Amino acid sequence: MKEPVEKEVNIINLAAEGDENACQKILNLYKGRIFSYTYRIVRNYHDAEDITFETFIRCFKSLDSFDINRPFATWLFTIAHNLVIDFFRKNRQEYEYLDEKHASTDNFVQEFEKKQKFEKIEKAIAKLPPLDREIVVLFHKEEHSYQEISEILKIPVSTIKTRLHRARKRLRELIQGNG
Repeated sequence: MKEPVEKEVNIINLAAEGDENACQKILNLYKGRIFSYTYRIVRNYHDAEDITFETFIRCFKSLDSFDINRPFATWLFTIAHNLVIDFFRKNRQEYEYLDEKHASTDNFVQEFEKKQKFEKIEKAIAKLPPLDREIVVLFHKEEHSYQEISEILKIPVSTIKTRLHRARKRLRELIQGNG
């Protein structure tokens, strides 16, 4: 587990006391990551904006109960994850535990090929079930550890590893056109 950076702890403490500048710093540090994460899961810009906004509302309302000995990002992503689950429930979409890897590769031709490959990967990720999509995004895009993902999603580490492995395999199939 990462030790909280002293500067971040100070910002969190100030924000918990109602300091608007500290709240703005937290928002600026994390809003892009939270939006990117929620957008990749719900696949709708406006819904992702709403979930991101609500994530920070809940964050600031309960900041005084945050344990500063734990990673702030994990706590914040847990809030966002719970809101994503609520979103799927409200919209009666299945967020199921169904049964996968980023690829990427300079001059014009290489950049074009890289963009095409990225678009293909994004389309493949979009075809994964929401939970698998979420695990892939948290691990590869947000670079969370298995343990952090486990805490965010409230799923055992072994399940995270298994689902990530299966999601990578499925992504490979989708990207190669076999799925």
